[in-house]
Amino acid sequence: MLGRKIREHREKRGFTQEDLASAIGNGSKQYISSIENGTKNVTIDVLCRIAEALGAKVRDFITF
Repeated sequence: MLGRKIREHREKRGFTQEDLASAIGNGSKQYISSIENGTKNVTIDVLCRIAEALGAKVRDFITF
């Protein structure tokens, strides 16, 4: 669910996985792909950087 929401926000902003990886300071599109596919856990620090890069808030990615 988290990865899907990140992907939706990324695509809405017109970012590629490479763009997002660069924006958060991690130059690997494979890392972003793994997060979006749910095969890689994301730390709160990385989630905050992703949200900032996408002009979103962390709560936009989390379902309560």
